[in-house]
Amino acid sequence: MAFSLSFNRTFKHQPWVDAVDRVAAGGDNGFNVRFQRLEADLDKISGLFTEVTAALNSLLPAPGTEKSIRLAPFLTGTGPTAWDTSSQAGLAKKPPGTSAQGAMPLTLPVPGVISSFRVFGKNKGSGTLFFDLMRAKLDGSSQDRLVRIVVSGQATDAPFSDARPPIGDPEAEIDPNAGYFIATSLVGAGNNDTVVITGFQVTYKER
Repeated sequence: MAFSLSFNRTFKHQPWVDAVDRVAAGGDNGFNVRFQRLEADLDKISGLFTEVTAALNSLLPAPGTEKSIRLAPFLTGTGPTAWDTSSQAGLAKKPPGTSAQGAMPLTLPVPGVISSFRVFGKNKGSGTLFFDLMRAKLDGSSQDRLVRIVVSGQATDAPFSDARPPIGDPEAEIDPNAGYFIATSLVGAGNNDTVVITGFQVTYKER
């Protein structure tokens, strides 16, 4: 989008000369005509500010418009077995063994509400994946699970994409006095199962 704004000043000050010019309200060089020219220029500047404000506001989404945050699974280990995030950048893979645990922080806008949580990946084998969108009070007084997604093992390594709204409420208020994080765990997998987490998506509305 291209903007084209310009302002051409119309007022040009003609200096008065001591002991020569007679200062007066009227006339071609009086106070009135000079201030009227200044007033016209200021009105034009005011109009330009109005145009700029309208143009900038038109770029903003309407209140209540849904937005999404998409995240790669940079999971930090939270249990005996951490996800493998080093063998391939941007992915979290099942390490050797039958389980894995991890978590990562999430930044959300305030004020707003959470509409849904979506997970992406592959789960070939016998393991079960648990994904939790969590809220933790900054004073450490409590933690709440806002969304839980459970993905059972499949016979093939076809990608999955599963989304859920907040538990018990279609929209969960974003608390300015809380932090948010995503927790994941894998249980019951076989040694040769293919389990990969490829991404997360949180959909929200600003208020």
